[in-house]
Amino acid sequence: MRPDERVGERSPEPRRGADHNVMREVNRSLVLALVKEGGPVSRASIARSTTLAKPTVSAIVDELIADGLVRELGPGSTAVSGGRPPILLEFNARSQLVVGAHIGARRTTVAIGDAAGEEIARREFPTPTALAAGVAGADPAGAGTHIAGVAPADALRMVAAEARAAIQGTALPTARLAAVGAVLPGLTDFHTGVCLLAPNLGWRDVPVRDILAGELGAPVYVHNAGQAAAVAENLEGAGGRVGDLALLYAGTGLSAGVLSDGRVFHGVGGTAGEIGHNAVPGNEEPCNCGKVGCLETVASGPAIVRAVRRAVAAGEPSSLAGLDTFDARDVATAARAGDALAASVIAEIGAHLGLAASWLINAYNPAVVVVGGGLAPIGDLLLDPLRASVARHALAPALRGVEIRASVLGPDAEVRGAVLLALQHSETYYRVVFRA
Repeated sequence: MRPDERVGERSPEPRRGADHNVMREVNRSLVLALVKEGGPVSRASIARSTTLAKPTVSAIVDELIADGLVRELGPGSTAVSGGRPPILLEFNARSQLVVGAHIGARRTTVAIGDAAGEEIARREFPTPTALAAGVAGADPAGAGTHIAGVAPADALRMVAAEARAAIQGTALPTARLAAVGAVLPGLTDFHTGVCLLAPNLGWRDVPVRDILAGELGAPVYVHNAGQAAAVAENLEGAGGRVGDLALLYAGTGLSAGVLSDGRVFHGVGGTAGEIGHNAVPGNEEPCNCGKVGCLETVASGPAIVRAVRRAVAAGEPSSLAGLDTFDARDVATAARAGDALAASVIAEIGAHLGLAASWLINAYNPAVVVVGGGLAPIGDLLLDPLRASVARHALAPALRGVEIRASVLGPDAEVRGAVLLALQHSETYYRVVFRA
């Protein structure tokens, strides 16, 4: 990762009385960070940058080389003053692996990244869910693209098996696996690694962290899809590495990821961002979470399909009438082709999403709001009414300076977020205050 992509900042000076082992690890982390972020670099330049004694730097570098984290490139340019050319060092990105797993409502993607965040392998397969085949809400496309009736623990073992197979395909040792990021479409407690509720998977109180850690032998960090997508869009996509960003994640469900000063905002129970389960007055639609009137029921992919079906059943003309199955993408295609009903439904959904975005803007005052998830590719048909709704509902002072942008990463946002979060969690530098 480049220096501007790090997720922390310098910590206070070490406390007096810090023992030798702590100081040794601090020094090691400083040296490794300089090689990782500033390489190729020489031992002498590291000593100058850190003010560590040259023998100390040499001893640390020798240890890092022995551990496979750093490698020598050979002599650099001779200094103007003459003398022997320095031996240059670089970070060995393949010294460490991370797994990013996005378990979506329909598809699951497992990606393997190296210590620089570069993806080196990927596997994709239908999501194994605990829901029975044909359960409403399980598959917005209605196409049965998930594997139904699988217990959560067995589903996670399948994910772990795919991760192991992907690592084996890289020809790199599994022992290099440093961390796993698991991303889910539901309420997750980051602190305990438990999926509290994922209605579109049929999961409740599933110990994701413990199951995957037992299967893969590495630390596991669990986030919801909105949080992961927010991190990825901020570091690699539409966010542009701003400090304060909110991502509205609209797809099969509706959630949000909020970054405050670059940190993921989790909340005391780890469930922050579940904006889709806020109640909308007057809405009586039952939600998969067990409650009634949730915003998600009128602002999501399944909500688009339900609205079109109801209008067609009431006699409104549409090119979608008579189709047994269709999804939000089909509705968007019909709208672009001039279907008035389809365009009207998408505009209505966009207005509801704008209400959700206004809540985020009023509550968190972000610099950027990114619209991501499966509905984002609909584009201006959705975003124009969304922006108009934001203008109606958000406070004027909070609106000043905020930009509403569409996702750049698209369907890769969640899995890239999973990889980046795993990588960030795996950092052990004492000078870093964890920001995710």
